[in-house]
Amino acid sequence: MKFDDVWIQGTGRYAGEPRPAPAHVTAHAGIRSVAWSGLSGPELAVRAGQQALAVAGPGAVGPHLHGAMAYPGLDIWSASCWVADRLLAEAPAMSMQFSALCNTSAAGIETAASLLTGRPDFARVLLTVGDRFPESAVDRFEVDPEIALGDAGAAAVLGRGGGQARVLSCVSRTDPALEGLQRGDEPFRDRPAEGPAVLRKRTRQFFAAGTRTPASVVQAHVAGVRAVVETAVAEAGTSVAEARWVVPPFVGVNAFEHGYERPLGLDRERTLVELGLRLGHLGGSDHLYALDHLLRTGLVAPGDKVVLVGVGGGFTFTCVVLEISVR
Repeated sequence: MKFDDVWIQGTGRYAGEPRPAPAHVTAHAGIRSVAWSGLSGPELAVRAGQQALAVAGPGAVGPHLHGAMAYPGLDIWSASCWVADRLLAEAPAMSMQFSALCNTSAAGIETAASLLTGRPDFARVLLTVGDRFPESAVDRFEVDPEIALGDAGAAAVLGRGGGQARVLSCVSRTDPALEGLQRGDEPFRDRPAEGPAVLRKRTRQFFAAGTRTPASVVQAHVAGVRAVVETAVAEAGTSVAEARWVVPPFVGVNAFEHGYERPLGLDRERTLVELGLRLGHLGGSDHLYALDHLLRTGLVAPGDKVVLVGVGGGFTFTCVVLEISVR
């Protein structure tokens, strides 16, 4: 969908300290280090949200959307309201949690933009994301051969009438036949697992069932990525070649090459693949973190186009096209 007057008015990010990745991870995927933090996902989101609100300046927030991929720290509890209570002087119209797993940032931008378009009574939407991956819950280096998980939070304030970047278009699609990659043949449980999740095992179980091959999954992934990117850039009146930056998820070098660089014809120097190899895959925060990095480090100029390419387990695909308006 093409948007006319939706802007990102402030962004923020907060990551844990980098720690070296195991040698076998670096050798295979090129991931040199990952961000580690003792803060919970909601606490990381608050750190990022404070920055985003400071940049956006004063103004009432309508809805607050809080996204996460990982366990927030408590069962049957509203992490979003906890985050909102620590960030907002006035209670938002609604504070709610959502997740598109690794696609949470890009999907959150699309959801926030849609809310602003459909509800003229909402002046602003606050979007926060935060994930921490403790060893007791998941082995951050055994999720996938091309992923090592990092701890971070990111945030954005979206509104109308101007800002740091204009949202030109957002497009999403879903291929739900791929959800089994993260489920395997695991049974549904009455409570969370007591040991760390080993997602590679579930992936092996999925392929052992014989309904899909690794090659067919790669083909489906590439088809989903191409579909949303081609549609979004066309709606925005631009192209991948014209974009100053194209930002896929933070993954290893092989997944980047075969899942994004080759299918989209990317120039690696116009991506943030190196940033991802230093931080790891930041759960749901990758794209908002990347956008804040571009804005705060002076890597963009007015008129630059930025294309965010999100992919999340399930699988969901989102492309967001932005035009930078500030230096």
